[in-house]
Amino acid sequence: PSRSLGGYQGASNPTGGGSTELDQPLTDRYVALPVLGSGAGGSLDASTVPRPTVDEGRVTDRPEVHPYGLGSEQCAPRFLRMTLNAAPSSTQILQKSGLPFGAVLQPFAAVRLPGETAVPVVQFGGGGVVRCRRCRTYINPFVEWADGGRRWKCNLCYLANEVPSEYYCALDEYGRRRDAAERPELSCGTVEFVASADYMVRPPQPPVYVFLIDVSYHAVSTGMVATVANTIRKTLDELPGDVRTQVSVLCYDSAVHFFYLAAHLSQPQMITVADIGDIFLPLPDDLLVNLHESRALLDNLLERLPQMFADSQNLDSALGPALKAAFQLMQHVGGKLALFASALPSLGEAKLRNREDSRAQAGRTQTAAKGSTGVPSSHAPNLLVPEEGFYKKLAVECSRQQICVDVWLFGAGFTDAITLGQLAKHTGGSVRHMAGFSAPRDGAALEAELRHNLTREQGWEAVMRVRCSQGVKISSFHGHFFVRGTDLLALPNVDADKAFTITLSLEENALTSPTVTLQAATLYTSSCGERRIRVNTVAIPVMSTISDLFKHADVEACATVIAKLAAEKALAGRLPEARELLQNKALEMMQGFRAVCPPDAKHSNAVLLPESLKLLPLYTLGAMKQAAFRPDNDVRVDERAAALMHLECVSVHGIISTANPRMMPLLVELKPPLGVAGASGVVK
Repeated sequence: PSRSLGGYQGASNPTGGGSTELDQPLTDRYVALPVLGSGAGGSLDASTVPRPTVDEGRVTDRPEVHPYGLGSEQCAPRFLRMTLNAAPSSTQILQKSGLPFGAVLQPFAAVRLPGETAVPVVQFGGGGVVRCRRCRTYINPFVEWADGGRRWKCNLCYLANEVPSEYYCALDEYGRRRDAAERPELSCGTVEFVASADYMVRPPQPPVYVFLIDVSYHAVSTGMVATVANTIRKTLDELPGDVRTQVSVLCYDSAVHFFYLAAHLSQPQMITVADIGDIFLPLPDDLLVNLHESRALLDNLLERLPQMFADSQNLDSALGPALKAAFQLMQHVGGKLALFASALPSLGEAKLRNREDSRAQAGRTQTAAKGSTGVPSSHAPNLLVPEEGFYKKLAVECSRQQICVDVWLFGAGFTDAITLGQLAKHTGGSVRHMAGFSAPRDGAALEAELRHNLTREQGWEAVMRVRCSQGVKISSFHGHFFVRGTDLLALPNVDADKAFTITLSLEENALTSPTVTLQAATLYTSSCGERRIRVNTVAIPVMSTISDLFKHADVEACATVIAKLAAEKALAGRLPEARELLQNKALEMMQGFRAVCPPDAKHSNAVLLPESLKLLPLYTLGAMKQAAFRPDNDVRVDERAAALMHLECVSVHGIISTANPRMMPLLVELKPPLGVAGASGVVK
């Protein structure tokens, strides 16, 4: 759709941070959206709200998202994306603008753009990685060199460090190292260092995959068990890892079923533990097996698994004991636990009650007593608050033992996604909710998602620390992780799709340095067993005018940070406040921009937006209409909980694609061989 761009040109105003006057007119064009009506009843004309073009819809690929150009010293936005590509010089300017100051980190983001290459790997040798001796910043393209190349000045804490003799190189006439272009750590914003033995507390963890599958009646009858088993079997050859990869399969209903898969057996053997009150491992050393040594047995088991429970009429779910068994199995090594559940836990430790029915009953009682409109009572239990502490406590223990939990939920009824989701939230995992799963309808989608989940790039037993320049501090972290200490994020598993968000603030009222640097370092074990450090570094200029802040704003990153802040508030049981936050943050930005517009524009009956934020109304309205934030009666609680937890850890591209889905024509002319049945009778 076409857009209506305002034609105003602000008064002449030098940029570059030369003035401290806050209320300065902008020199750039801006978007003026006409308002229908007047006063409190006025509203935007929907036909004039800007929409993204095809190029803008690609989100991470737009040229303006790469303000310093691809292939430069800056970290690519797919790894580390700032809400502002210029830092405010003072707290006053930031507050008056209303803009969020933060970043979205996606350390293992996949290559998206033509011309982008794999992350370079650097081996420093016996001397170890060059780091600042005070703040421990890793060497990067933005450090300054002195004393003929014998010293380097840290760009975060400004300490002068000695250059190791084996790392010395002379400087050119511009004060740069002559070998900078040949060294990725001095020419690339994203680099990976091979870690020395100093970064290891134990031998590198092997890739470990444990599958915990619900085999109760509903799980079997819907085809979930068959789909999951078949997908795992097809994906075994594609699992990241090497000859050290280990796999185990556990099933549960009213009991916990283990499978003995030792390589010397001719066929797998099932061992059932019915005493869920005191769960134990029947064969502690032979349930987690080497994938390559027991591959034939795994194939046999996964092929037969759907038939083994095909006649089951068991409706119960002993999930708590099954999780404890899986934890006992993995705690000595860590790894990835994939949980597939179709029913609310109903037996043993950590069983859950159907709180959705309780809330509905409370709403009906309120309606009968007061003759209300049927909206659920505010005194009913808040279903976005976890009920049972067992799952969070277990998740914390899993994080300590380097176990990541992915939660897959398939029940048609209430499965308490918010409570079970604590397993993923604190271990770096994810939650996927496919309500009312039916294999004929949803099987292909599940197979594709599960295959991607298991085969995407991932790091094991990881920790991440984010450092920033003096004068700037990290206010908060958002995402799926466990905070170890004050600023160290524990990530038992980190994959290509996982994103983390930070908000920033100024330590003092004003910044004195000309630039601000942000560096995120992720220490992890690769699937091939090598300990590595992935370092992403970005440096942005400091600006002293509001107009420059708006010029350098990234609308998609701003919308992402705001959506994640709102999701956190909703998950604290304050959904109405979350919706208000989405609106108020957008209004604050528009008010901050209007204050620096020309006088004639300020008095017009129009919503004024900078060119950089012209898509803000669209993304805000789109976010408010998605399942995570729509009013109570529109969305079932499990759907909302899963959507909110997805927002917590999804990338910028994922947030924007949800707020503004792309539409594609389905009624297109199909030319042979498309649309024509082949020899097998299958239509292509």
